[in-house]
Amino acid sequence: MEQYERFNQIYDETRNDMLRYILIRTNADPEAEDLMQEVYRKFYIRLSRNMLPILNPRRYLFSIAKKELSRFYLHAGQRKMEQPIEELNDIVSDDAPLDERLLVEECKDTVWHILQNEPVLNRRIFYLFYGCDRSQKDIAKAFGLDEATVRQRLYRIRQRIRTALEAEQDAF
Repeated sequence: MEQYERFNQIYDETRNDMLRYILIRTNADPEAEDLMQEVYRKFYIRLSRNMLPILNPRRYLFSIAKKELSRFYLHAGQRKMEQPIEELNDIVSDDAPLDERLLVEECKDTVWHILQNEPVLNRRIFYLFYGCDRSQKDIAKAFGLDEATVRQRLYRIRQRIRTALEAEQDAF
């Protein structure tokens, strides 16, 4: 139980810095959360083995993160950089009429295109808020921004998406 409590304490102390470190170094936002989980998973395994004590857990975590990022970039060429927004697939079932399924596909493409043209920081904020269910406060803290700045960036992205979708609708 002591290891579990120690792990939670270290996690709470380092989570925001680790998230910032990984997000700054990855352009592929969806993988950032996976990398972070892998870092803490490896740290927990090491902690639970009761080997030599970890004198500086923060430094040890960042060394794991550095290795994971190296591995991530080593295999980056094997992954497609463009990843579709799969969450929207659940909106329309396979039984839905063809025109409805096509409309959802067009909307996904439009949203994806808009996000690809956003600055990296905006994409990261959007991903953390909508993809990882992080609060605006947590996102602001992770990037060292004011909460109002995060709220404003999310608002502007939503406005661009809304404008683009309305323009597409008017075109039909």
